[in-house]
Amino acid sequence: MTKKEEKIRVIELNKDLNQFIREKFLSPYKINGKAVMQKDYAKACDLSNSIFTKINDSSKNYNIPLSTIYSITELEKIPLDKFFKEFLKYRSNKNIEK
Repeated sequence: MTKKEEKIRVIELNKDLNQFIREKFLSPYKINGKAVMQKDYAKACDLSNSIFTKINDSSKNYNIPLSTIYSITELEKIPLDKFFKEFLKYRSNKNIEK
C-alpha cells in the first residue's frame, strides 16, 4: 500500500468513526434518556463543546482522540471493547452497501 493510499484509508476511517459517533450518540444528544443541548452533553463528558462541533461537521475530517471516545463511552456506560465491536460492524455493513 502506498503512503497516499494509506492516507486515504485513514481519512475514510476517521469519517466513518465521526459518522458512527454522530448517529449513535449525538443525534439527538441525550443524558439518561433525556434530550439535552450539545453544551450540556459536552460538560457531562468533561469535554470542550468545540469537540462536538468538530465531530458534527461532516465536511471536516476530525481525528478523534481515544480519550474523547473514552469520555463519551463512559458517559454512555458502554465499554470500549463493545464500542469498537459495534463500530467494526457498522463499518462492515457500510462497506457492503457501497
